[in-house]
Amino acid sequence: MKLYKIIWFTLLMFVIASHTSAQNIAITETTIMYRKSVQLGGNLNSTGIFGLNFRYGWHKTAKKKGIFDFEIARIKDPKEYKIYGASDNPQRYSYGRLNMAFFLRTGVGRSIKLTERPYKNALGININYAVGISTAMLKPIYLDIYHPYTDRSGGYVEAERYDPDIHNNPSLIFGNANFFTGINKSTFTPGGYARISLSAEWGQYNEEFHNLEGGLTFDFFPTALPLMAFSPERTQFLVLYIAYIYGFNK
Repeated sequence: MKLYKIIWFTLLMFVIASHTSAQNIAITETTIMYRKSVQLGGNLNSTGIFGLNFRYGWHKTAKKKGIFDFEIARIKDPKEYKIYGASDNPQRYSYGRLNMAFFLRTGVGRSIKLTERPYKNALGININYAVGISTAMLKPIYLDIYHPYTDRSGGYVEAERYDPDIHNNPSLIFGNANFFTGINKSTFTPGGYARISLSAEWGQYNEEFHNLEGGLTFDFFPTALPLMAFSPERTQFLVLYIAYIYGFNK
């Protein structure tokens, strides 16, 4: 099932459950006017990779909250696929991948309550949006390359930065080198992003809550990002995501 179908189906099920549950207890305690909130979460995106998110919120009105949004997300090119290396103990690697991409997003936005949570464990629906700076960190790919001796008595393995013009013989590629190899040669490309989402919020107490959020994020860069050797460089990325978020008010 496509990720976007999972997102909207899951949110729909939560909404239906909130209206049909007979076990909810009305929140009758005195409500404190919280001024700030902190949220931590993880997500999966439509490229098949993950992200981690932090948000700091402040109440502007009872239904509107300003948010500071920070996220690190691993983004994969849709043409990327893994194959096994040629060693006796083969490791998988992404054939043709030039760089591993991480997007560091920092922005501001707003969360608006569409429905309240009048019961314990009931659901409140929010719409959220944010815009800001997206910085692409490109970590170059290093592979373990086998070099046979000229007398064919054996050979040695050396980590080398992948070059499609040189490393074009899969029988000599054993797999990915250590992740940290070449990390000091990473490059950073600034750009921007915009995000919009719907979230279902629930919790037993006012001071803490859980969110299931689904939405989309659009990243754009003035300079094209070289991710794959055999596909065009890209300046725009549109990804769907679904996230679980834990938060607390203070």
